[in-house]
Amino acid sequence: MRETLTVFVGLGIGVLVGLMGIGGGTVAVPAMVYLLGLDQHAAQGTSLFMQLPPLGLGALWVYWKNHRVDLPAGIVCALGFLPGGYAGGLIALAIPSRNLQGLFGLFLVLSAAMLWRQGRGGNQAPSPARDVDPSRIQAADARAARLAGILAMACIVGVASGLFGIGGGVLLVPLLVLLFGFEQHRAQGTSLVAMVPPTGAFAFLAYYRAHQVDMKVALLLIPGFVVGGILGGKIASKLPSRHMRVIFGAFLFVVGAWQAVSLWTK
Repeated sequence: MRETLTVFVGLGIGVLVGLMGIGGGTVAVPAMVYLLGLDQHAAQGTSLFMQLPPLGLGALWVYWKNHRVDLPAGIVCALGFLPGGYAGGLIALAIPSRNLQGLFGLFLVLSAAMLWRQGRGGNQAPSPARDVDPSRIQAADARAARLAGILAMACIVGVASGLFGIGGGVLLVPLLVLLFGFEQHRAQGTSLVAMVPPTGAFAFLAYYRAHQVDMKVALLLIPGFVVGGILGGKIASKLPSRHMRVIFGAFLFVVGAWQAVSLWTK
């Protein structure tokens, strides 16, 4: 019975990965804690293991076909995740599980607040990647500076990824929208680029060495994760950007509040 539940949980996680361009840990971690009975540290370590294979490749392909991926920005994000993830993993293992669970919830609520703030701003500014500069040299310099900013941001997001056992997209997507003018769908597609390589490998090693990974649960989650990701990506391609922001922000707030409130219900 538990095995069947785990497979269906994986399917639900996959749909949300494709629908919102997130790495999956945002849903997987609380699902493993509340539905499958794992400790917060073990849930986060298992989530990182589950995200090592390129499970978001199907969802990424859907975004790619719809021209909603900034490949250079996605590669830069992947590079920034590596060192940040390892540092975040070491920090997480030093925090008691109960406290870590509350911090995870507050982190999600903060992410939702950032996205809603962007949504109230009305129409988004055009992405700098598409602006036309009269000077090719100036345009190249602006592009390089923009990628450097994305790299610095990705390193910080990587710390959060290792700290909370998430893929990073939950924070990367709103930051690409807010700080770098990405359209919502394009931010989600670009985020999935960073999810395909094993960018959480260093963070996973920190949890694995501390024996905070449940391999059996992860392997049961993966099949549904793959199938659901493709389905979610197809659904997302049919929804307007404004609706995607509302769905994404509401989802983060609900999950985050759920995690944070649990501190006072135990």
